[in-house]
Amino acid sequence: MVRRALVALAVLAACQGHGGGESHPPVPKDAHIAKPEPPPLDASEEPVREPEPPDPGKAIADLGAVSAWQAVVDRAQYLARRGQHGVVYGTLGAPIMVLGPTPEVPADAGVKPIDAGLVQSELVWLVDDTEGNGCLAIRVKLGKLADKIKLGDRVALGGAWMLDDKLRWYWAADAMTQLPPAPPSDIKDPPGHEIVNGNLPQGARTISVAKDGDAVYFMLTGPNQPVMPGEGWPVSDELGDPTFALLNLPGERPSFGGQDLRTPDERWQLKRGQTYWVRIGKIRRPSPDKPALINARTAPVRVN
Repeated sequence: MVRRALVALAVLAACQGHGGGESHPPVPKDAHIAKPEPPPLDASEEPVREPEPPDPGKAIADLGAVSAWQAVVDRAQYLARRGQHGVVYGTLGAPIMVLGPTPEVPADAGVKPIDAGLVQSELVWLVDDTEGNGCLAIRVKLGKLADKIKLGDRVALGGAWMLDDKLRWYWAADAMTQLPPAPPSDIKDPPGHEIVNGNLPQGARTISVAKDGDAVYFMLTGPNQPVMPGEGWPVSDELGDPTFALLNLPGERPSFGGQDLRTPDERWQLKRGQTYWVRIGKIRRPSPDKPALINARTAPVRVN
């Protein structure tokens, strides 16, 4: 009896726990344990959120703007004489230089007229930064807007086309909107359609063995100029060879509705018997018995 009493006392003590404390059921392993809330951050300790960069595509779309050279292709829609108006965008280039006025010298003075040289005109280049590697650009008259922008700014300019006294087109700007910078590029070709002299670059190929993206050299095998922009120049390795490809130079594409108002200084002028080189894009071959179709990505260079 005494032994049974001692065992009962031992069991009772175990149920009550050690040190006289209350007993607790075991905590499941997947039970959620509330954590204390961290103290609020001081204003100076709050994380700084970087503002999202502006979207140039959205800004251009909101303005209804077209790229500088597209305004040339669609010039019939933006003529000042018809009361039309539009918005063009591009990167502001250098001022356009022209021959300065020749000083007046009396005819009997026996002095040869002095060459005034080149002087800065009131026009600047607006370079199309979407195609052409820098060679596609339009003349722009900024007027009162000249003090608000600088070389290298990407801008959208409201205005319309007008003709100067030499029958050359320029964009008469009447409004300006700053745009985010264009994506970085290695634009190298000078603005305008003047063909420069140069040597063949390293790795250049004759056009008949070229691959996509190559620097290629060629000669004309057909007329000195396509009848309409976008028809392509017939070219091959040498004069007299069968036409290998129809080559479109930068900016050459048909105008909407066939209303093409481009002037001679806005067209490429190539000559038969002369070698040129360009860097090309993708080569397309409609069929084995027809010339390939190729678009040039850079301005033509006259090979020395």
